[in-house]
Amino acid sequence: MQIAVYGLLLIIVIIAMFGLRHMSKGKPVTVNSEKEDTIHAAVVYGPNSYRVLTSEDGNDSIIGINYHLLRGLEKELGVKMMLHPVIDRDDAMQKVKTGEYDILASLPADLYLKDNYLTTGDIYLDRMVLLQKRSKNGTLSARSSLDLDGDTIHVEKGSAAKRRLENLQKEIGGTITIVEEPQLSEEYLAMKVANGVWKYTVVNEKTAEQMKEQYPDLDYSTPVSFTQFQLWIMPQGHDSLLNLVNAYLMKSI
Repeated sequence: MQIAVYGLLLIIVIIAMFGLRHMSKGKPVTVNSEKEDTIHAAVVYGPNSYRVLTSEDGNDSIIGINYHLLRGLEKELGVKMMLHPVIDRDDAMQKVKTGEYDILASLPADLYLKDNYLTTGDIYLDRMVLLQKRSKNGTLSARSSLDLDGDTIHVEKGSAAKRRLENLQKEIGGTITIVEEPQLSEEYLAMKVANGVWKYTVVNEKTAEQMKEQYPDLDYSTPVSFTQFQLWIMPQGHDSLLNLVNAYLMKSI
């Protein structure tokens, strides 16, 4: 009788071990039950992130650090990657919180992101700058952040620029009116300043460099932040995916 019981237990153990081995050889990564093996990645549209280069022959191409890294991640993990180019960062951040997006690439690193999302390691460097238009004689309205006391600055809704300007007010002991603009990318903000609609905006330096090529009167010589690392964010609870992404980024950057 005991031999029969031991034999039955042995069979159960063997079946369990086979099942675990079969599971370990399954699909590379499961993001969630509804989007199994599909990563939905939002990528911020911008010159250093994701940009479409149009060609006269119709063979358009896509460039950008985040675009190429995300495509590399797709191959590394062996999963399907659905890319969602976004202009409205605030809306994209909300969709990360609700799990509609599994990744948002990328945003300037700050404490707000680290407190509310899972964040990857550092991707690349950038900094926030004040974008303004030079007068006809070449002068600037603001030569330093101290000159911004009492002025109005337009920024993307929910952006790190807003949080940075709120801290800047305390640093200069003054008042800055911060106007959040929904559904406007940094490029559109820059165009508003270039066309004289607004006096100031704050954008990433890479964006400012690109926009100055189109609008030579724009100036971005006044930094608003120190050089910051850009990073990707993910919803809370995606720890296994975060570990895989960080391992990939360590090899790729």
